[in-house]
Amino acid sequence: MTRELEVILVKKLEYKRVDCTCGIAVMSTDPTPDISKAIKNAAREFGARFSILDTTVHPDAVLRYHIKELPAVVIEEKSYPADGDVVRKVLGELSQ
Repeated sequence: MTRELEVILVKKLEYKRVDCTCGIAVMSTDPTPDISKAIKNAAREFGARFSILDTTVHPDAVLRYHIKELPAVVIEEKSYPADGDVVRKVLGELSQ
């Protein structure tokens, strides 16, 4: 039985108000899309699920995963720097 790996990018998103047909809506925007894309691509290479955890909404994530610096990546409950090469290395080791 193989387990499904998940890569969680923990970072602070930005929010902006936009006018829409329903009135005013709030949209999240990614201040560092290049980091998100690199981490997402690395996760896909190994068939891992990818998600972003916003510390604005979930500030407890920093304490829960013992994160020292944002953005960070969480894999198997451990935190790592938000770097595509680091994610590939960790997923490669876990996939063996």
